[in-house]
Amino acid sequence: MELIKLTQQDTKYDALIIPFGKAMELAVSIPEGIASSVDAATKAGLFKGESEEIYKLSMLWEDKIVNVVLVGLGEEGKADNRSVFIAFSKAFAACKDLKAKIVRVMLDNAKACAKDYEIAEKICEAAVLANYDFDCYKSEAKINTVEKIEFEASFDRFEEALKEAKICAESTTIARDLINQPPMFMTPAQLAEEAKTIGEKCNMEVLVFHKPDIEELAMNAFLAVGKGSVNTPKLIVMRYFGDRDNKEIIGLVGKGVMYDSGGYSLKPPSSLPTMHGDMSGAAAVIGAMKAIAQMSLKANVVGIIAACENRISGDAYLPGDILKSMAGKYIEMNNSDAEGRLTLADAITYAIREQKADKVIDIATLTGAVITALGNKTAGIISNDDELTKLAEKASRISCEKVWRLPADRELRHVLNSSIADIKNSAMGSSAGGGTILGGLFLQEFVEDKPWLHIDIAGTNWAQEDLPYCIKGGVGFGTSLLYNMIKLSSK
Repeated sequence: MELIKLTQQDTKYDALIIPFGKAMELAVSIPEGIASSVDAATKAGLFKGESEEIYKLSMLWEDKIVNVVLVGLGEEGKADNRSVFIAFSKAFAACKDLKAKIVRVMLDNAKACAKDYEIAEKICEAAVLANYDFDCYKSEAKINTVEKIEFEASFDRFEEALKEAKICAESTTIARDLINQPPMFMTPAQLAEEAKTIGEKCNMEVLVFHKPDIEELAMNAFLAVGKGSVNTPKLIVMRYFGDRDNKEIIGLVGKGVMYDSGGYSLKPPSSLPTMHGDMSGAAAVIGAMKAIAQMSLKANVVGIIAACENRISGDAYLPGDILKSMAGKYIEMNNSDAEGRLTLADAITYAIREQKADKVIDIATLTGAVITALGNKTAGIISNDDELTKLAEKASRISCEKVWRLPADRELRHVLNSSIADIKNSAMGSSAGGGTILGGLFLQEFVEDKPWLHIDIAGTNWAQEDLPYCIKGGVGFGTSLLYNMIKLSSK
């Protein structure tokens, strides 16, 4: 699908998107026959310009059917990035459903909000994200007819926003592809190959460590999680150095559990079909690293993924096992379904000790408890650093991926105490609650006082139903968030 800025007026389109605020002013030039129909719809009160409101009408014009999609942005000055992003996502999804081939977007009718660079960039991203499909396993795939989206926009830096949007949206859709692929295909080895391919295309160094290398690094907690699978673990390291004059290195650590059965602490059958989505954190890191490299951000970033499968076999680790982590801490493993934090603990240690990361951001489908706390549209964040938290919150507003800070409440930490090891990997049996916080507190034990931020995406990584900006399946949540955190930190 092609995204362009319109450079000359013509009538070669079969869908027209027109955004309106509540003032209902048509400030752009459109053919009289279409304008009169739009005017009739608004005067009849069929469309009022409310935030995220969509109204569709079809008409015969110059011997062809033209579809018009009116988009509501609400009161001027009150629209935020996310509401505008969702509104346009609905409009682009409507054009997809209408089987339009060429879509024209009259962005100049929304100058009050779309002149803002960040909002304009997200509108352009929405065009790609709303048109995403994953149908490579359908014998009769539904054909997406959208070929080109033209933006009529006279804003400063719009071409720059369009370029960035194409890169960021493609990075998110790549993350979606990685998540949506079934576990029979997307193994740790395959994920490593995907990362290497992206690295080659983006001129980025990618290292892949195999089981003997990981054993030499003493990443025993990570290795224990993967013991039950015939698909051996892989440690994937993506290195981008775009600011050689600055010694600061940021480590992005993504949970890469390619399939999570829960191990001997088996998950319920209803959860198992989508457990290939447990590597959504890894997918977000890979997608973000691609965007960071393609946009040539002035930053030094290392993406780290401990990729493995949590399966059941005669070799699988058992609740009650004691694991010695790379950091030297002994972990009483009392719940094999609290496996992500074991892989992340070693990956964080590796980031700090081997890659010399000065700051660490980890992203993971860590706890179901985050859904209870925040629902399925907002990720939970936990941090030991206020500045890193502010950075995440600002990046969240830009990326339209919502986050909410939860406290790293040390009063809860005692429920992870073990009588036979340094720490337990789960507070199973405790009545303290705060499962998401406890997952973060466990990880905090391994950050060695470095500035650290944890993002729990267990509620936001997977869409249970079609959304305006994403079909059912992997969302790619966190790709844009991580990219924008690095972009903001590089300014």
